[in-house]
Amino acid sequence: MKKARYDKASRGYTFIKALGITLLAFFILVNIAGAVSIADISNSSSNNASNLNKSNEAIKAYDKASNSDEALKALDNAIEINPHDSNVWIYKGNVLSDLNKLDEALKAYDKAIEIDPQNSDAWYNKGRVLYDLNKSDEAIKAYDKAIEINSHYSEAWEGKGVAFDSLNKTEEAINAYNKAIEVNPRNSKAWKNKGIALDNLNKSEEALKAYDKAIGIDPQNSKAWYNKGRVLAKFGKLDEAINAYNKAIEIDPHNSETWYNKGIALYKLNKSDEAIKAFDKAIEINPQDLKALNGKGYALYKLNKSDEAIKAFDKAIEINL
Repeated sequence: MKKARYDKASRGYTFIKALGITLLAFFILVNIAGAVSIADISNSSSNNASNLNKSNEAIKAYDKASNSDEALKALDNAIEINPHDSNVWIYKGNVLSDLNKLDEALKAYDKAIEIDPQNSDAWYNKGRVLYDLNKSDEAIKAYDKAIEINSHYSEAWEGKGVAFDSLNKTEEAINAYNKAIEVNPRNSKAWKNKGIALDNLNKSEEALKAYDKAIGIDPQNSKAWYNKGRVLAKFGKLDEAINAYNKAIEIDPHNSETWYNKGIALYKLNKSDEAIKAFDKAIEINPQDLKALNGKGYALYKLNKSDEAIKAFDKAIEINL
């Protein structure tokens, strides 16, 4: 199952804080206030004030956290104060997911769903983590629940498409991407993933249009630039392909695949010296990159540098043993 060419949903710690802090404060305070009945107000005002103060402290700690571990501690404090807030469990799941603790993240999302079965974000994030755990069939069911609750959830439609693609159900994937785009025509990732699916069906011209749509919406979509380069190279438009790869590298210089494909295009243009530099960059990023080592070997051989070429090939053989 090949998944490397598809984006995981955005989930970084900074992103979580930016979206979550205001809602976190709101839901904790509302739920604490709402937990007290009218008959108990006079007897519990001091406890209420204490809980509100603790909530404020937990929120401030979350806001000030400089890394995921600190954020997780703050969220655990918030849960201890009020364990019945589904949104806080989602934020905890997001941080755990960011730490690649996927099984723990899944438990947090399940807890959010247990508290509020109609929380579409909980179902969406559950689907995202199930996909990362290579459980695409289960991921689709979770995305379907999110969509059932909110049919305009573009990211859930997109995630469903990626899961279908991983199961080689390309037509179903394209249908899901089309729905994501229908709901939100500016979903750059959906356009990019649709392009990949179309390219897998050898509909390369349509794929190129999809990549251009993705880039038009988000010029910083490095994977759209990279995949556009691949299609242009397939059409034999090597100079244009290299321009696309260069744009992808400008945005994300740490993708070894982009450097490797740039090297191949340069090699085909008989620019072996430049190709070797590109292959070396790919190898620097990923020393286990067999394709880049072999590409470097062929480029060196083409320049009559047989001894250096043999070293590159030997390195590839050593890794492949």
